[in-house]
Amino acid sequence: MYLPQHFASLDLDHALHLIAEQPLALLVGPDAGGDSFGTHVPLVVVPGEGLMLEGHMARANPHWGWLSAQQRLLAVFSGPSAYVSPSHYESVKNVPTWNYAALHAYGEIELIDGAADKDGLLKRLIARFDPGYAEQWRGLPEDYQHKLLAAIVGFRIRVTRWELKLKMSQNRSAVERGRIREALAASERGEERTAAEWMARLEG
Repeated sequence: MYLPQHFASLDLDHALHLIAEQPLALLVGPDAGGDSFGTHVPLVVVPGEGLMLEGHMARANPHWGWLSAQQRLLAVFSGPSAYVSPSHYESVKNVPTWNYAALHAYGEIELIDGAADKDGLLKRLIARFDPGYAEQWRGLPEDYQHKLLAAIVGFRIRVTRWELKLKMSQNRSAVERGRIREALAASERGEERTAAEWMARLEG
């Protein structure tokens, strides 16, 4: 992606925070004809060395087959975004812009299709997103669990390169950044308040 130096971040902690905060990723890769195809799926980080992501998609979705054949793919995490009015700037010779966070993770995909492995994957996802559901999942009839597991394909993505863009008014003066941050923090929109939190995080 277009990544001016003043908006680029090499901070892995920021990248991990964005994934945890905005886990729904867009997986992009070619279809059978070479055209771009996208699938929206939640992904979580696998603890361990390097950056590894895991998730699953419906077996009926042909994308997993195309991705496994090509191996390489792009996972896009879109973070909070907010309109920035030029009214916050000291000079009238300015125009509106948009603050946002985005992570592009490039990697190689490995399928997880064994029943026991997929069950473990689902339990990790449940533990991350809905721990209270774990007991209900374990109590479902075994044949029903097997039916659900057969309907999905799990996968892991070994990230080989990532780009993190945090466009949060770093190119503006401290006074202007303060005005923008305060305005976003006072917004009724949760996404704008989250953008204000990212601005504060980057300022330390």
